[in-house]
Amino acid sequence: MNLNAQSALEFERQALEKLKSQYEEQGFVFFAHPGRDDVPAFLGSYRPDAIARKPGVNVIIEVRQRSNPAAERSLNEIRRLVEGQPGWQFVITYGGNDPQATVVIPAASAEAIRERLDEARLLAQQGHRRVAFALGWFLLEAALHRLQSEEGKRPRAPGTVVETLAMLGYLTPETERQLRPLIGLRNRIVHGDIEAEPSDEDMKAVFKALDEALSED
Repeated sequence: MNLNAQSALEFERQALEKLKSQYEEQGFVFFAHPGRDDVPAFLGSYRPDAIARKPGVNVIIEVRQRSNPAAERSLNEIRRLVEGQPGWQFVITYGGNDPQATVVIPAASAEAIRERLDEARLLAQQGHRRVAFALGWFLLEAALHRLQSEEGKRPRAPGTVVETLAMLGYLTPETERQLRPLIGLRNRIVHGDIEAEPSDEDMKAVFKALDEALSED
C-alpha cells in the first residue's frame, strides 16, 4: 500500500471516529463501514462509509477529504435515490483543518440568536441585503455552537456549518442543497467583493435555514 492510500485510510478512520462521537451524542446508533444487511436495499450495490440511526431518522454518510466535481456527480445519483425514501437522509462530510482551531466561541442563547435574526430580516427589508446575508451566515454558525454539546466552541468554515447542521438533523436535505451554492457568495461578500449581491431568494434560503436550526426550541 502506498503512502497516499495509507493517508487516505487514516483520514477516513479519524473522520469516522469523530462522526461516531457526534452522532452518538445525539442519540444515534452509528455503523462504520456497514455490512450488506445494514444497508437499505434501495441503495443497490452502493456501500456508504457509515450509517447512523435513531427512531424516525436514518442518515447515510459518505466521507470525503475534499470536494471533487466528478465524485459529486456520482454522489448526486445516490442523493436522488435517498430523497424518495421517508425517514432517510444522505450526508457528505468533507475533511479539512481549521486554522482558527485555538479560538473558543461562547454559545449564545436561542433568544439572542432570534433577536439578531429579526435584525437581519429588518436589514434585508430596508435593502441592506449584503449586510443581512453576512449576518445570516454568522447566525447559522451561532446556532450550531448552541446545538452542539462540547464545551469549546470552535470557529467553523461555512461549508462545515451547513454540513453539520444537516448531519445532526437540524436542516432538511432541501435546505442543505439550497445553501451549498451560496457558500461562494458568502465568501465573496465577507472577503471584500463589493459587487457581490444576494438575491431575495438567497435571503429566503438563509432565513429558512435559521428557522429550521432554531425550530427545536
